[in-house]
Amino acid sequence: MAASTEDAPTLTATPPPIPTPIDPIRFQAAVFDLDGVLTGTAELHAAAWKQLFDAFLKKRAGGGDFKPFDAVSDYQTYVDGRPRADGVRTFLTSRGITLPEGGPGDAADADTVQALGARKDDYFLERLASDGVKVFPDALPLLAGLRAAGVKTALVSSSRNAKAVLEAGGLTALIDIVVDGVEGARFGLAGKPAPDTFGRALQVLGVEPARAVGFEDALVGVEAIRAAGYGLVVGVDRVGHAAALVAHGAHVAVTDMMTLAVATPTAPADPPLAAWPPAPPTFDVDWMVVEDGFVLTREHEIESMLSISNGHLGSRASLAEGEPISAPATFVAGLFDTGPRPSPTLAPLPNWSHLATFIEGTPLTLREGRILAHRRTLDMRQGLLWRDWLHEGPVGRITHFQECRLACAYDRRLLLQSVALSSQNYAGALTFKTELGEATDVRTTSGGLAVVDAAAAWATASDLTAQPARLADVTLHTEPGQSHRIDRLAAVAASSQDGQPAVVAAAHLAAARAHGLTELVARHRETWAERWQGGDIRVAGDTEAQVALRFAAYQLMSAADPSDPRVSIGARAMTGVTYSGHVFWDTEIYMLPFFALTWPAAARALLMYRHHTLPAARAKATQHGARGAYYAWESADTGEDVTPASVIGPGGIVIEIKLAHQEQHISADVAFGVCTYWQATGDDAFMLEAGAEIVIETARFWASRAALEADGKRHIRGVTGPDEYHTGVDDDAYTNGMARWNLRAAAALVGQMAARWPDAWPDLRTQLKLDDAEVADWSAAARDIYDGLDPKTGLIEQFEGYFGLTDLPLSRLVSRAIPVDVLLGLDRVVRTTIIKQPDVLLLIWLFWNDYPPEVREANFRYYEPRCAQGSSLSPCIHALYAARLGEAELARKYFRQASEIDLSNNRGDAAGGIHAAALGGLWQAAVFGFAGLTLGDDGPKLDPRLPPDWGELAFRIRWRGKDYDLCASPQGSSVTPVETAP
Repeated sequence: MAASTEDAPTLTATPPPIPTPIDPIRFQAAVFDLDGVLTGTAELHAAAWKQLFDAFLKKRAGGGDFKPFDAVSDYQTYVDGRPRADGVRTFLTSRGITLPEGGPGDAADADTVQALGARKDDYFLERLASDGVKVFPDALPLLAGLRAAGVKTALVSSSRNAKAVLEAGGLTALIDIVVDGVEGARFGLAGKPAPDTFGRALQVLGVEPARAVGFEDALVGVEAIRAAGYGLVVGVDRVGHAAALVAHGAHVAVTDMMTLAVATPTAPADPPLAAWPPAPPTFDVDWMVVEDGFVLTREHEIESMLSISNGHLGSRASLAEGEPISAPATFVAGLFDTGPRPSPTLAPLPNWSHLATFIEGTPLTLREGRILAHRRTLDMRQGLLWRDWLHEGPVGRITHFQECRLACAYDRRLLLQSVALSSQNYAGALTFKTELGEATDVRTTSGGLAVVDAAAAWATASDLTAQPARLADVTLHTEPGQSHRIDRLAAVAASSQDGQPAVVAAAHLAAARAHGLTELVARHRETWAERWQGGDIRVAGDTEAQVALRFAAYQLMSAADPSDPRVSIGARAMTGVTYSGHVFWDTEIYMLPFFALTWPAAARALLMYRHHTLPAARAKATQHGARGAYYAWESADTGEDVTPASVIGPGGIVIEIKLAHQEQHISADVAFGVCTYWQATGDDAFMLEAGAEIVIETARFWASRAALEADGKRHIRGVTGPDEYHTGVDDDAYTNGMARWNLRAAAALVGQMAARWPDAWPDLRTQLKLDDAEVADWSAAARDIYDGLDPKTGLIEQFEGYFGLTDLPLSRLVSRAIPVDVLLGLDRVVRTTIIKQPDVLLLIWLFWNDYPPEVREANFRYYEPRCAQGSSLSPCIHALYAARLGEAELARKYFRQASEIDLSNNRGDAAGGIHAAALGGLWQAAVFGFAGLTLGDDGPKLDPRLPPDWGELAFRIRWRGKDYDLCASPQGSSVTPVETAP
């Protein structure tokens, strides 16, 4: 085995078979070249190239002598691994020959680069049909082992026939995604030796380059993988050129891929435990959410606030001892269950963190004895949950219970818990009981499966040698002043992401046990440190605002998983049961801007979920007699509308829910998210792959929904906007405005695509059955949709007839603490101008530059005093809008109100889960409102309007591939490009 002398991942040679060749803790993806790595079609390619060039050279020599193409040296040097046309050019250049480029319409016998490439393709397919595909013996077991361990797989090939070769070789089911010559041409990828095709594979998989291993046999391919930044580059030596592979950038060269294993630590299965705690806590109050003492009535709220999540798994901060007062819940993204419920809900997993303690048979519990001290801390900087509890039992025994818990950011299938317990003044038997001591299956009614596999290790302070425990109970003897440590690991895999959940969970658990909790915690902290580099937001002079903004960023980053494009973020993320984990319009309008500007890979995955659910959106449109795509108001795994038919309202009344049929603005909201992301990133590949289809299909919906009437205007009747106090209205301002934008955006996009991607656009246009007449109708519809703007007053009527409702100022109400629909009754509220949240103001904010200052001002003055702030989504928009108008004190009031939705000491609104969209809105209020961020072709700019006591507001964004550090202060602002941005 040949290897380079520079630093590389530790490798070991082991005899086959290897059940899990790549450590799933370290690597998330394996990317393969095809010819010469998985299949022996390199010989077919070499023969096809020789047939092509020998015929061409003979013809060019007029039948005389010529130097034939060498199927070994010429093939490896000039064409192996390169895109087809590039191979033609490179070889002919070596012979001093230049040909015209030509095009797809060239005659079959023409002497152009494109014509020669097409002939080579024909020769290859003829040989493939006659000779078949040789699959290397190390390919199948390696791919199967990787898939079993949960490692994603991809194929990168310059060949336009890669999928046909995979199919012929029986490898299709073992490869997650393919980036081949067809896709390279569609997206304008240069191909090897450029790194873009290998980068594209990881972008689609949602995996960082450092977490990927690449396999290549071609020298240019090795160069491409190395340039793409992969954590491990493996050169596959089938022809005896190991030294050349290493010289061109491979970390290691192997002749048999099954002799390669990424080494796990050589320590025993359960390494010795380090002294507690497993990591130094953060003591900076600006990074901490602290709950001192214990208040029974707030327990469910606290368990939501202090939740730990990693995008794949979410777990509430329930009490480890399993008190009846606690509400434990752990979820896996995308795994829904219907059961007896009227609509799907995230399937609850076993309570992995349950650890009941008994002292001489008496339970250690908050309900008995005396609490001497009790503190829980969410350490946002490190993504750790701490608990410190000093308790005196009924007979005077004093116990110190300490706990650290995390949802692993480095390996999203892991949950970790470490407990230290010490007896202060007694000797006796300690017994620990858990709900989870071995692999447990959770099966949904629809056939979904999650497997939770767990293990534990325990030790005493005087002897830190770990004692493994797979059983649910452990009993040991303690002496006064003696401490005991229990570390617990749970690995969770689900059929929503993993083909073999039991195998994947077992592989991740085994790898985690080999690494040990201390190393895993260190890697988890490093991942969070990297995440905060892009996601942190710093406030000087206001600790409460600082904690609130970091809490918002922490919860949002915890909820996202860029590696899984089949899931999105629900209204309460995975922190509680309210809304059952369903996805709303909140995600695109309130959360997506944060991700688009700080973590684009996460934003992309969220939008790919919408593309995955596009078939259900098309079906819903058809059901409602419309064209295009009508997205679900509440969406789960399939994208079908899962909005419940009714809910129990104030006073126990059953309220029929019509929102699934009326809140149609969701379709435009999704399209708006697509364009927000594209504008921020310039990710053209996403637009071609998914985004354009969403924008076009939603525009089709609005074109069929907005009906032309006798007044020459198009009207959208019987809808509900964000203000859900008034339902089934006509010409809702927000809905009409978003529809108008959607239609214009789609028409403009079609023109851009035709101009920018003339090769790729015709195929997509044909696929969508789109013609010029339909596009022209979109522009006409956008022009004719009723807008409700009164040119005299500058006011936009929220919906037809709104200005004729009873004007009941909120200032007249006796109590503002009671929700207005409870205080007055919903039947009365709907007859007034009182609104739940700001339809019109949100519309103006989203299209700020489309409205003159006097219109912005007039509508804020009119609608702000009429808004009851009946939605968690309302205060943040008022804060942002007021800041933009220069109303610093009013903006600060609404900002504080928005920040207290989850962090208040007395509201209790978070009992069913944190309000993820409100947190996204809080970030927007600070960044777009107080900092005054605007974005354009010339980059980001700031126009600060900070609250008086804020000395500085600083944050980082990524705009079109470049990172910028931005700082706003009373003295001015600065925008600094970050030179080290990837």
